[in-house]
Order: sequence, then structure tokens, then C-alpha cells
Amino acid sequence: MQKRVESVKEIDFSGLKVPFIAVYQHPEDFPEKYVARVYELDKPTDTLMIKDTLKEIEMDIRKNTGMTFIPRGVEDVLSLVGVWM
Repeated sequence: MQKRVESVKEIDFSGLKVPFIAVYQHPEDFPEKYVARVYELDKPTDTLMIKDTLKEIEMDIRKNTGMTFIPRGVEDVLSLVGVWM
């Protein structure tokens, strides 16, 4: 079951050793949206944030975390914009 949040400030990262947020542009499961999925190392958690624009996701993550953005690599899935670590 998925846990949807409106902002990353609602997420409790304390139980995650190496959390990061992967941001997707129009993924298969939400083709009209941008999705930020919380990961623990290489495993997705049940937590995600869904927004209409990339700017909404970026602004929320910048405002509420100290994470740094890393753009997608050539080997990553095409819908991936990048990850926040």
C-alpha cells in the first residue's frame, strides 16, 4: 500500500539509514504527473509525493530538506529526472 504525502516535511526519515528521493516525470503509474518516491538505498519505500509540476516537487524538497540534487544518468530509466540525496 502506498503512503501519499503532500510535502516531504510529513516524512519521517529517522528510520532510514541512507534515504533519497527519486523524482520521475510522467512515470507509467502516474502518466500525467511528477512523482517523488522515497528510497532506502536501492529499495523503494511505500512513501511518495505526487504533483502537477516538477517545480512544485523541487521547491518542496529544497525548502524541507538539506538534500542535494543529482541528475539522471544515461543508464537510468527515461522517466527519472534525478535523485535528491
